[in-house]
Amino acid sequence: MHPVRVAFWLVISAMSLTAAQATVAAWLLVRFDARYAAGAPWTLDENLQLREVEDRLAGVLVLFAGLSLMLAGVATAVPRRSPHTRLVVGVALLLVADALLLGVVFSPDSALLADSEAQEAHLQTMLPLWYSGIQATVFCGVIIVSVLAVLRLGREAAAEYYQWHDPAASWHGFTSWLDVARGRTV
Repeated sequence: MHPVRVAFWLVISAMSLTAAQATVAAWLLVRFDARYAAGAPWTLDENLQLREVEDRLAGVLVLFAGLSLMLAGVATAVPRRSPHTRLVVGVALLLVADALLLGVVFSPDSALLADSEAQEAHLQTMLPLWYSGIQATVFCGVIIVSVLAVLRLGREAAAEYYQWHDPAASWHGFTSWLDVARGRTV
């Protein structure tokens, strides 16, 4: 496969991962108040921590929804024939990696600071342990596919695709999004 096409699908997979993370955060946020009421009574310290978790879940939702939209824009830029496309895509993917680090630092997990094992078990009903696994998987997955996309765009065939507009190239880019949906290229 042509490296530009592979890079396109790698960026699409990064977009899918960030959209999945946003969906999980939205699901936990929608269920937060019901779980909060079911887990009552809460101490003052636990209550403050849980409100911080709720705020951070909202932040994760906004961050990852924004990253999904940004990656959708990056994906539309990948097949565009311009000498500056590789630079724009590389910088955008670097910004995505920086934003992911921000998401890790301000993750809902880091707001839960239990004093005892019993308190930790009580607080974990609000933010299940599987959430940490999903967040780590998304973080690693997006970083890996972003690096692979940049490496694919650094190949000689990709450089020729962007710089020389070779009409005899094996892949001519997408002519319209209808062609993408149908799986055809012209």
